[in-house]
Amino acid sequence: MVTRVVEEKGFQILVPALDRLLSDDVRLIILGEGDPGCETALAVAARRFPTKFAYERAYDQVLAHLIEGGMDITLIPSRFEPAGLTAMYSLKYGALPVARATGGIQDIIEDYDPTSDRGDGFLCYDYSTDAFWDSIKRAREVFRELPLWKTLMRRAMGRDFSWETATDRYEEIYRELVGVEEEGAA
Repeated sequence: MVTRVVEEKGFQILVPALDRLLSDDVRLIILGEGDPGCETALAVAARRFPTKFAYERAYDQVLAHLIEGGMDITLIPSRFEPAGLTAMYSLKYGALPVARATGGIQDIIEDYDPTSDRGDGFLCYDYSTDAFWDSIKRAREVFRELPLWKTLMRRAMGRDFSWETATDRYEEIYRELVGVEEEGAA
């Protein structure tokens, strides 16, 4: 995770899951600073699991990009998330997000559905440790199926978050609202 370590970023549901997560075959790194209580909890967990968890408080932009580029999964347990920029960055890097569906997140990430073979991340809809943990478990099950995981990574990296795409979508919404057909449409 590369994030601000504050309440709104969901540390109330992540910290209680750290022991379960780190007791398994997982490696976790968190880069960010913020709330002293959350920072302390992360520092304690890093000392308890020194070969599995690294917490770096001081933000460094180069390190942030290295972390993003090296991740397989990014955790986004946010209580609220107005924009979803972290999700966009993660998808472009091929780091599939495990996230709570809130605000901009649910506009960015499509929950993976094995039945329809759609989606590029793993969402939970309740703000709880158990719901977030269930999404982590779903992601890890898919991660074990390497060909499928690579397909989802390619799908994620192929997403278009350009301004051109965004403005086209806004124009489409505007035309729908005012009842105007697209130029050249019959």
